[in-house]
Parts: sequence; structure tokens; C-alpha cells
Amino acid sequence: MFETLMMKTCIILAGSLLVAFIGSQISAMLGTKAIQSGNVDTFSRSIWIAMIVNIIAFLLLIFFKSNILLSFVFMFFFTLASGFTLGIYTFSAPGVVQKAVIITALTTLITGMVANYPGMDFAWMGKFLFIGLGVLIIISIIGLFVKMGSAKQRLISAAGVLIFTGYLLYDFNNLAKLKNVAEANNWQTALDFAVNIYLDIVNLLIDLINLISSSNN
Repeated sequence: MFETLMMKTCIILAGSLLVAFIGSQISAMLGTKAIQSGNVDTFSRSIWIAMIVNIIAFLLLIFFKSNILLSFVFMFFFTLASGFTLGIYTFSAPGVVQKAVIITALTTLITGMVANYPGMDFAWMGKFLFIGLGVLIIISIIGLFVKMGSAKQRLISAAGVLIFTGYLLYDFNNLAKLKNVAEANNWQTALDFAVNIYLDIVNLLIDLINLISSSNN
């Protein structure tokens, strides 16, 4: 049924996004109840736990990548935990999240189609995206200690949107290049691509939420 690398990657990615969505809905439900009952501290602790699980599951996913069964197990916990942390946005700004999800979905679809168009090669983007991401991470870390104005926050979020849109093009294009390579047509390679594209989508979504929120404010 899943004969090609593209199909394998898409089914893993779709499953991961579904698990993340379930995690976000659980988080939104618990967050709403916590606010209504005034028990916000318990919910805050659950968010911190989810963040820790998210990091640990991701590290284990990388460490045990040679074991496909364990990789899928860790991928499940990674996406569930990351979805749970995203649930904060779901109940705090549902209108913003809805817009961001639509834009993210359209961006993913368009970049996937463009990257798979015959003759397209976005390999040259790799080093620029890596440098841009590094700079963005450094600025974000500085932002944890230095207060930034709304204009700077919008600029950082906009830069993130551009970078992760570029990464979607880059990763989809790399996937397209391997569609006729028989040695690459396996579930491990598909999982590697699914993880990369999942991270692109989630980070794009977060930056879009922040950009739309800061623009509204």
C-alpha cells in the first residue's frame, strides 16, 4: 500500500500531526478546566512535564534511530507532548490559532507541490537556512533575558516564518530527489524526513501564531 518513500513519509507525518492535534485538544480542555476551577498551578506543572517529555522523547528518537520500532514509539510521545504544549495557544487565542493553522496548511501544501516540481533544486538554500536559524535561536535566547518591543517581536516572528517556509521547501525537495532511489525507500528514511517536516510545520505554526498575535495587539 505504501510503496514509495513519499507515501511512507506522508503517512508518518499525517499520523504525527493527528497525535499532536489530540495532545493540543487534551491540553486545551485541561487548561480551560484549570482556569474555571482556579487550579492553574497544576496545569502549569503539566505543561512543564510535557516540555520535559518532549525533549527526552526527541533525544531518544535520535539516539535509537537504528531501531525502527522504538523510533515510532518515541515519535508518538514526542508529537503528543509537543501537541500538549501547543494546547496553550488553542484555548488562550483560538481565533489566532485558527488563522495560523490555515496559513500553515496552505504553506505546507504549496511548498510541497513546488518542491516536487521537476527540475527544482533547493539544495543551495541549506547553508543560508542553517545560518538564519542559528541567528534566530541566539536572538530568541537573548530575548529571554532582555525585554524586546512588539516591533522587534514581530520582526523575529516574521523571520521565523520565512526560515521555516524555506526549510519546508528544502526538506520536501530533498525528499523528492530520493523518490527514485530504491535504497532510500524504507521506513527509517521516511521517519527521518517526517521528523524534519513535522518540526518545520510546528515551528512555522508557532511563529505565525506569535506574528498574528503581536500584530493584533
